[in-house]
Amino acid sequence: MTVFLIIIGILAVFILIVLFYYNKAFPEAQEIAEKMDLIDRDYWFHGDKKVGFLIFTGAQTDEPAYAYIAYLLHRESYPVVIPKQPFQMSAFGTKHGMEIMDSHPEIEKWILVGHSLGGVPVSRIAAARPDQVIGAAFLATYASTDLSGLDISAIRITAENDGIMNNKMMAGFNHNLPQNSFTVMIEGANHQGFAAYNSLSKRDGEATISWQEQNELSVRYILEFFEEKISEVESD
Repeated sequence: MTVFLIIIGILAVFILIVLFYYNKAFPEAQEIAEKMDLIDRDYWFHGDKKVGFLIFTGAQTDEPAYAYIAYLLHRESYPVVIPKQPFQMSAFGTKHGMEIMDSHPEIEKWILVGHSLGGVPVSRIAAARPDQVIGAAFLATYASTDLSGLDISAIRITAENDGIMNNKMMAGFNHNLPQNSFTVMIEGANHQGFAAYNSLSKRDGEATISWQEQNELSVRYILEFFEEKISEVESD
């Protein structure tokens, strides 16, 4: 009986950690998120373009931490969704991401954005739904699924001072990227700077630029890279 109670106690502690121990969004990002529409717990910025963005969070990270990137994209009239992730674990968000895409046919094509662990659902959705996706943006992450034979584009944005997902770790997955791919590094950036949160990890490097600047550079690179593809969809 004592052993059973110990096991139950350990499980209870584990569940509490999963539910409540995650990277909290900065107040500035939380304020932006509060201006987004909350639909079935997903965060939405509605836009009038035919191309939309799906943003998948890093592991154990508050969805509102990505509100500033969402706002920067929405400012250009794009619809943007930050899907709610089970237990803040985006690796489990593949099915829900595809459900969002299927339930909004007015958005003809999607660009998938994934930070860190968010690269997993981005890769899986791109592989499963290439007809609905024009590209993927990997922020401090990699294509975990083989996309090399697909007619989509991909940009990978890395951080100079990333202490969690360094270039050597990502290089082993380069063969999974589609043929039309491009990699760019942001100088002075770190891993958590692709969003806006207090990281639980102490392994990340120190950033010498602000998270706002890192977000802004990321969005600029994404929009410039996909400009031609987006124009093709919007002009149809």
